[in-house]
Amino acid sequence: MKRTVVHLPFGENTLPMGQPPVSAVRMGDLVFTSSVPGIDPSTGDIPSDMEAQFALAFVNLRALLERAGATPDDIGLITVYTPGREGRIFINKPWLEMFPDDHNRPARKTNHAPLPSGLQVQLQATAVVGAKRQAIGVPGLKHKDPLPMGARLGPYVFSSVFAPEDPATGKPVEGALAQIERAFDNGALFMKQAGGTEGDITHYWVFMQDFKWQADMVAEWVERWPTFGDRPARKTLPYELPANSEIQLQLTAVLGATRTNFEVPGVGHHDPIPMAARVGPLLQSSGIYGIDPADGQVVDGRDRQTDMVQLITRGVMEQAGGSPDDIAALTVMVQDFADVSYVRERLRELFPDPERGPALHFVKYRMPDKWHVQFHVTAVLE
Repeated sequence: MKRTVVHLPFGENTLPMGQPPVSAVRMGDLVFTSSVPGIDPSTGDIPSDMEAQFALAFVNLRALLERAGATPDDIGLITVYTPGREGRIFINKPWLEMFPDDHNRPARKTNHAPLPSGLQVQLQATAVVGAKRQAIGVPGLKHKDPLPMGARLGPYVFSSVFAPEDPATGKPVEGALAQIERAFDNGALFMKQAGGTEGDITHYWVFMQDFKWQADMVAEWVERWPTFGDRPARKTLPYELPANSEIQLQLTAVLGATRTNFEVPGVGHHDPIPMAARVGPLLQSSGIYGIDPADGQVVDGRDRQTDMVQLITRGVMEQAGGSPDDIAALTVMVQDFADVSYVRERLRELFPDPERGPALHFVKYRMPDKWHVQFHVTAVLE
């Protein structure tokens, strides 16, 4: 088995529905965690106090990484999940305790989405063991919170979020089309500061206030990456942004290697994005959802969609010259947390030993009503 997997000792019956086992997967020098909740591992109690949950989540994250042979200095990216903006005020205190150096912090992204019952926070982290972290700034751009525009560890680059701000003024540009262009321009500026180019990007998360501008975002995308077979993977989400923003972006990149795209015959995205992109050893997929390769149509129902999602996931890994054993982390989007038990049972078809599987995260973003499940794969290939 290529994955080295460690767990925090939460009893299965102490975790609410939708919270997977708390694990970290190490493959080479890369470490990926599952979602890490603010639950007391010694008692299984979920504090009713939101601040206490955030503090516990960071304590649990540190303990989990230590089991995987990593430290906070190895972290490249932390993603914070919390149901609403009211939780944001509780992030910075444990964040600054973990990362006190103003000039040496990882990237960070906060996402608002429903969480399993009782939870106010989940954390996910990606770390690169033994690489010296370099915080990356972009002149004219900064966050209100104490975090950099991103971080580089060895060849791996992780961004915080990019807003459509003009570096000359520090304010968002006006108009949706200008904001789309500006946000991607800021991504390019960031990559230059990291020592790379847009050709090193493996994956983009795109958060859009109003999907009526998606076609314009796609037009900008194709202009930047005109060559089929040489594009980053991407996931675009409808997302509530500040009133003056139509778009925000977040990226992952690997410097010094050639990007390769992978497709599964009979399956494709409506948008011009690949099923997966690889740079160096890192492979990341776009959204993998329930399309039947026989006719290219979305199938009906949770069970059949899960059939197709797993078939396509296996196909992507085969096209990339690997197998499900190379998958380090798996984010599963679901329509209903009640489906998590079913999906986890079905995952045994890809990962027969649940104790040795990838780091899991289940999330309820706003998918189309008829979609029940969608996979987002992160793999490490030799």
